[in-house]
Amino acid sequence: MTVPSTLRNPNIKPSYANSFEAGVDIKFLDNRLGLDATYYEQVNKNQILPLQISPASGHSNAVINAGRISNKGIEISLTGTPVQTNGFEWNTTLNLASNKGMVNELYPGLTSYQLDANSYSSQTVYLFSNVGEPFGQLIGPGYKRDSATGKILLDANNLPIQQLNLNFGSVVPKFTGGFLNSFKIFNFDLNAMIDFQKGGKFFSWSQMLAVKSGQEERTAAINDNGKNVRDPLADGGGYKIEGISASTKQPVSAYVDARTYFRNNIGTRIYDEWVYDASYIKLRELSIGYSLGNRLLQKTSIKALRLALIARNPYMIWQKAPKGVDPSELSSGSASISWIEKGELQTVRSYGISLNLTF
Repeated sequence: MTVPSTLRNPNIKPSYANSFEAGVDIKFLDNRLGLDATYYEQVNKNQILPLQISPASGHSNAVINAGRISNKGIEISLTGTPVQTNGFEWNTTLNLASNKGMVNELYPGLTSYQLDANSYSSQTVYLFSNVGEPFGQLIGPGYKRDSATGKILLDANNLPIQQLNLNFGSVVPKFTGGFLNSFKIFNFDLNAMIDFQKGGKFFSWSQMLAVKSGQEERTAAINDNGKNVRDPLADGGGYKIEGISASTKQPVSAYVDARTYFRNNIGTRIYDEWVYDASYIKLRELSIGYSLGNRLLQKTSIKALRLALIARNPYMIWQKAPKGVDPSELSSGSASISWIEKGELQTVRSYGISLNLTF
């Protein structure tokens, strides 16, 4: 038997959402050009939330009605047929979506609400909703910086000083979209689907642990003395660090032991290095097909036949994050939005054959 950790609330009320939506769907040039646009606003009130309370109460959290979150966004779909002849046709669709969520209020006396958290080696990165800020703020430990220059502060051993609870920005992208192009040349067809995203922050465990364990390239690089950073400092090795001395406020340029710097410092205590922009452009699917003509099928019970070769996730065209981390395949943890990469198995590139028959 277990004792419930959540204090039930007999006065709980249903959450309430108020929304407004307006749109337009228009066609031009004999339906060869189209625009479908939607603008929306939504306000969510009295959401049902678990609120942390003192363990002295015998419970860890209580269920309450709280919060007011507003969302505004726009969705646009542009369709077109740039070329249309007897033997060739090109159809294209561009989709764009942007949403801005703002936390207007939470609970009396409460300005932050934890959506999710992830800990490693006594260090924690959080996903928060903060009053007056966009939804989904990424909070964690990072560099303490000099207020005058913005450079990192160094301790007596010339290592970065940690500052807790830095705000790295919102994990919500500025906009997302897709770009579909379909080409038909006589009985052949070619289709390409591109996904893209602009903005949004995420934290990468893989990159941090690769540096911490010495498997990342920079942990065995050659410094400007022509020595491997792993070589002893007395032999010209070490990692070159630059910053501001916290005690003297003077600029510092020095070499520090690589293992101490990578394993014990930035690979454990400094999360600035592992927060990346999730912007990307990805070829999501590519297919080429052939359809048999009606003349070849007229003496059969088959009305249509199409054979196609399909490639899914064939190529990442561009990404702002380091190579080896796929920002289009992130984990959401227990939150409702993707914000962390923890070394999960990525979506693999796959190839297939499709046969469609119509009787």
